[in-house]
Amino acid sequence: MKFRYPEKVLQSQSSLIREVAQRGKTIHGFLSFAMGNPARESIPVGLIEECVTEVFKEDPMAVLQYGPMAGDAELTKWVTERVINAKGAKREDNHAMVLTGSGKALGLLPRTLCGEGDEAFCDAFTFPNSFHSMRNVGATPIGIPMDDDGMIPDALEKEAKRGKGKYIYLIPNFQNPTGMTMPLQRRKELYEVASRYDLVIYEDDPYGDIRFSGKEIPSIKSIDTEDRVLYVGSFSKTLSAGLRVGFLYGPDDLVNKISKVKSADGQDPIFNQKIIYRCLQKMDYEEHLKKISGIYGRKCGLMADTLKANCPDCCKILVPEGGMFIWVDLPEDADIDKISEETIAGGVGVVKSEAFAVDSTNKGHGFRLNFSASEDEDIVKGSERFGKLLQKYF
Repeated sequence: MKFRYPEKVLQSQSSLIREVAQRGKTIHGFLSFAMGNPARESIPVGLIEECVTEVFKEDPMAVLQYGPMAGDAELTKWVTERVINAKGAKREDNHAMVLTGSGKALGLLPRTLCGEGDEAFCDAFTFPNSFHSMRNVGATPIGIPMDDDGMIPDALEKEAKRGKGKYIYLIPNFQNPTGMTMPLQRRKELYEVASRYDLVIYEDDPYGDIRFSGKEIPSIKSIDTEDRVLYVGSFSKTLSAGLRVGFLYGPDDLVNKISKVKSADGQDPIFNQKIIYRCLQKMDYEEHLKKISGIYGRKCGLMADTLKANCPDCCKILVPEGGMFIWVDLPEDADIDKISEETIAGGVGVVKSEAFAVDSTNKGHGFRLNFSASEDEDIVKGSERFGKLLQKYF
């Protein structure tokens, strides 16, 4: 039987990121910089094992039965205090919600705000799950042109004037895929556009605590005078990706509406939330962040130095101040598809810009490389391979 599917399903695409990783498994000696996995040495395995045992022994039925719909109250309180104290969010008229990974919010917000024919705005090149989630509810993602400081406010306003927009999706710190960090002035300018056109801002900050150079920039949530910013964070990059625990913090009315939508999904696993909370109780989280930022900074430096030594001068290497990714821009006339295929055949996995392009007619001319997941030796070896391959073209 052949089913008739709605257009929003027919438009969905397979992940080019996972495709690179999967194809690499069939190639001997393949070095993959495709997936955005945390560094193995950044995960406190012993502490997590200890906390798993303690939480289970303390009250097995509390984690083996359904948990509260609202999630773990103690973790929610901890998140609230940290977002207020570390990210500058205000306490009044806002509250937190714990999620099964911060990526859960990518689906919840468009389900809450958007209907068929609505629009949502994001960087022209961004985390693909963000715009796939928009399409999944029948909304249209609009990729806004970017410069070195991120989304261009005038370009956003031009699109917002149509009056169909519901929200703006931004990754202001160490953006995925480019690694760019948005200056404070640009954050303020985008907030002003959101205010003029009554748009919610989705501030996605999964990498913000992994800063290894430069100065911290105030969050967009910290300048939110009108309660229109939803701040979203995660423990996936700092404690454990596999436990899948994230959170959001935002205006009471919006979070309450999101909670009603989320209730259709049922309860989230309470065991994982209690494990994360127990870890946070037993560790100095801020010191942990300093430690893993040092790990990521060393890995980033290794990749950046190797790429600079081996890539042609015409390639622009964007070195981030934190996070997990380096972006390499090639000349506009580069045959990205051909180069991508040759890199895979040559034993190194990098992800072409098309994977992050909102507009399929504007595929870009760059590559994203992840430095966090690989061992130091493989970072150097794989970066050399990639750079030398590019030398054949330029």
